[in-house]
Amino acid sequence: MENTVYIALSQQTALRRQLQVIANNLANMNTPAYKNESLVFERYLMPAGVGHTLSYVEDYGIVRKESEGPLQKTGNPLDVAIDGPGYLTVQTPNGVQYTRDGHLQLNDRGQLTTGAGYPVLDTAGQPITLDPRSGSPSIASDGTISTPAGPLGRIGVVEFANPQALREAEGGYYTAKAQAPLPAQNTQVMQGMIEQSNVNPMIEITRMMTLLRDYQSTQNVLKADNQRRMAAIQNLAKVP
Repeated sequence: MENTVYIALSQQTALRRQLQVIANNLANMNTPAYKNESLVFERYLMPAGVGHTLSYVEDYGIVRKESEGPLQKTGNPLDVAIDGPGYLTVQTPNGVQYTRDGHLQLNDRGQLTTGAGYPVLDTAGQPITLDPRSGSPSIASDGTISTPAGPLGRIGVVEFANPQALREAEGGYYTAKAQAPLPAQNTQVMQGMIEQSNVNPMIEITRMMTLLRDYQSTQNVLKADNQRRMAAIQNLAKVP
């Protein structure tokens, strides 16, 4: 009877983990450029005597939905949306990281930064500095920034052979320790726009309701198994 408990608990653990992922998706449905995540499961078989195995549930990892979110026009000349598989290159306290959140601003030194204040790097890996007195900047589709005074640099937009290998860091940034960034070939920069999250809240809420029902069903299995145990113990206690 212990096998029933172990199998049911493994399923509940996997369901709880999936509920946490869905809750995180819903919490970030308004976060610019956030990518919907889902768990990948696999079956783990354990030998249980001759010719028998026990089947457990194990979460294998998290997969991001790489499709682009809707593009929203903001009218802010410093906002940029990444149209394609590319990422902005950013200098953070933890080293160079990458993001698709193009809600940019200028710091007190005139450097182009993310909303968190991290400098956006150019193709040479250097911060981009704008002089507000030079007029409103224009950003070309290849990331080149210009003002009426002339071109200032080109935003460092890169792509990755395997975006799923990127590791999520704090604040919606990604690290790429397992692979080198590649020059952007299939990406365009859209000025005055922001990529929204690709989370569909209705789908996520429906998934959450289904998982809650599955969790409750597993709980009922555990309750029934516990009742069988108690009945067995009571019957054995009556045996002289």
